[in-house]
Amino acid sequence: MNAHDKARLLGLLFWIYTALNIVIVAGIAVIYIGLFGLVFTQVPQKAGDPPPELIMTILVVAFAIAFVFVILFSVPKIIAGYGLRTEKPWAWIWAVIASIMACMSFPFGTAIGVFGLIFLFSDEGKRYFNDPAYRAELAGTANVAAPPPNSWQ
Repeated sequence: MNAHDKARLLGLLFWIYTALNIVIVAGIAVIYIGLFGLVFTQVPQKAGDPPPELIMTILVVAFAIAFVFVILFSVPKIIAGYGLRTEKPWAWIWAVIASIMACMSFPFGTAIGVFGLIFLFSDEGKRYFNDPAYRAELAGTANVAAPPPNSWQ
């Protein structure tokens, strides 16, 4: 596996991991809101208890804030994935940031983050991002002859 393949794989892993995080947080929110909604409709109300609508509103707001934070923390991973998949030279810094952020989430995020950091700070990774000719050679686009023009005759 060469540097081009590793960069594209890392970008894909960032996208898959980000999508998985978003789906899990959204799924947990739906399950908790549904369960608490069922519980609050079945539990008898006492005189000093807060109304169930207030508690459900607080719960929905808390999950909405959590979902917004997950989306905000997903932005660097999405940008890094795009940059790595499209071979942009600026993708290196975004990939470093995304790898460090992913390392905080054990076990899958840590694995992706460590793989990313090892690749990005290796000699092969540095050469891939700093040398456009090397990147083009690995991608198979170096010294490719242009197709002949269409003949009108």
